[in-house]
Amino acid sequence: MRRLAALMLLLLSACALPRTRQKMSFDELYAHSARPPADASEKGSSQKGSAPARPSAPKKFVPKVMAPDSPVLRAAMTSFTSLARSTRAQVVQGSPMPAEQVDNWRKMNAALDAFLRAPALKTSSLDVVRARVSLEAELEEDARTYGDIPSDLADAVLSRMQLLEVRMAELRRLQLKPKRPHFTWPVEPAIVTSVFGSRWHPVLGEERDHQGLDLAAKAGQLVSAAAGGVVVRAGWNGGHGNQVVIQHDGNITTRYSHLSRVLVMPGDVLEQGDVVGAAGKTGLATGVHLHFELWREGEPSDPLDELGPTESGEEPTFARQGASPGAGKREGRRPAGRRPP
Repeated sequence: MRRLAALMLLLLSACALPRTRQKMSFDELYAHSARPPADASEKGSSQKGSAPARPSAPKKFVPKVMAPDSPVLRAAMTSFTSLARSTRAQVVQGSPMPAEQVDNWRKMNAALDAFLRAPALKTSSLDVVRARVSLEAELEEDARTYGDIPSDLADAVLSRMQLLEVRMAELRRLQLKPKRPHFTWPVEPAIVTSVFGSRWHPVLGEERDHQGLDLAAKAGQLVSAAAGGVVVRAGWNGGHGNQVVIQHDGNITTRYSHLSRVLVMPGDVLEQGDVVGAAGKTGLATGVHLHFELWREGEPSDPLDELGPTESGEEPTFARQGASPGAGKREGRRPAGRRPP
């Protein structure tokens, strides 16, 4: 099972934000005089030479304390880290994870579940940041120490870490000034090559719902945020390839898929027009383009209902589709006045 431990290290390095971070004790992490670890990571990632320059760099979010710290979570974290470190000190590197540490992780997961059941407004952002960083550090050390980590336990821990990221995104969104978002085209010129609705899938060869718009783009063309919001996902997502998901006010999200490069990170606070990535053909794509989705209240919505003329005042262009096995089937709905000639 050494392979699983190695995979855990790869997952942690892929999911972690780029940063220069020194190991800290849990007490140091919880010291009120210290700045939150997320703040330190942001400073490290902004130094020259630490990462490729990103056009229109997004603002960094500094957590505001919206609720008091949880003494229950703090006690659970202190007990967990103390036992985890003492257990590692007593085993030979490469040994299977002892039952004592497996039980320790499960108790920590239960404590996190109880913490996350509280509403976001009653959650301390500092608790979320500290728990995320501390758990990541302990899981990384366990992956280096133990040659056998139960796969169900590893999945359970990673899922809690993801839930902490989601909670942090919720807190960021609550701290933004609420306003009705106005959406702009993520690439220009705006050339729609496939509309929202039922269509013949060019790769799978069957009729399926197309949950967004396909927009023509050149390889490497910069893709921008259609409205201001918080990045909740930035990375690989199966058939969507490299994808960025942005949470906006009004429980609206936009999704940008098939990117060749992702130029933002989860937690970035973006303004309208900030660059999120570069157009590509990753995932299930027959060529370079941007697949753009807009979801409202958890349901896909036709982006054409929200997108108006381009910044230059022109209406979008609709490219004519060539013949295909499903050419006789319904392509999808286009709002009145926006049909191609």
